[in-house]
Amino acid sequence: MRTMYDAVTAANITKANPNPQLVAGYIDKIKLAPWSASDWALFPNARKVTIVKKASTRDGHVLDVEPGDATPEQAPGWAAQRRADGFAFPAIYCNRSTWPKVKAAFVAQKVDPPLYWIATASGRPEIPDGAIAAQYMLDVAPGIDVSAVADYWPGVDPAPSNGGPAASTTGVELMERITINPPADDPTKDQARRVFLSGSQGAAVIFRPRLNAEGYAINPIWVPSIFAWGSDHQGIGYNPADDKGYQPKLTSHRVYRLPGGVWADLNFSCAGPFELDIVG
Repeated sequence: MRTMYDAVTAANITKANPNPQLVAGYIDKIKLAPWSASDWALFPNARKVTIVKKASTRDGHVLDVEPGDATPEQAPGWAAQRRADGFAFPAIYCNRSTWPKVKAAFVAQKVDPPLYWIATASGRPEIPDGAIAAQYMLDVAPGIDVSAVADYWPGVDPAPSNGGPAASTTGVELMERITINPPADDPTKDQARRVFLSGSQGAAVIFRPRLNAEGYAINPIWVPSIFAWGSDHQGIGYNPADDKGYQPKLTSHRVYRLPGGVWADLNFSCAGPFELDIVG
């Protein structure tokens, strides 16, 4: 478990901890100004979590759902849009009493659940079941909030090289991790690769571009199509390009779920190396 700090005034965090593990700050505005580039630069060694207040903002790791910011009913649309834009692990911040309303909105709108960062204000560094982080101290002098964070936050942290805590956090078993390099003669050339899957309902592939300190791809990946087959040698009827609004450009990690697939043909291009996970 790790400690994360957030604050309206970024410099307040440095007074509490000049070298934090994780910091979180706003990148859009309703009333208060978001953090500036110089604010983020105060934390050169920290993992950075970006928060947005407006569900219309197509950016950020986390959507803030609380009075005056986004509503529970807006959260599923924001999460779906972030996934369509290539960010596979959108998270929602809300307080413990609002959490059931947010969960109900995802069910009602038939959107896959996000990660959750829950404000508990319990005073204890404990993370509720089903959450990735818990804000357990609010408005602590000199004007900061303090959260407990899981050892691995998908989309914020680089994927562990050995699967490690990723499996316990994401609920998938890592079968194989492949490093893929672009063709030496033409880094932008389209590639095709066949991979073998578990055939289970949890079968999936995860494209993992290498990320910068802000959690975004150093070299985006383009995935125009995926075709998967089941044990009866028939297609399992999934190609992401058929999804309405599909965005083939990946700027962060993205999961492609292929339930029942035993092998898949992946088509992609990328100007730099990346990792491909086969999970089941």
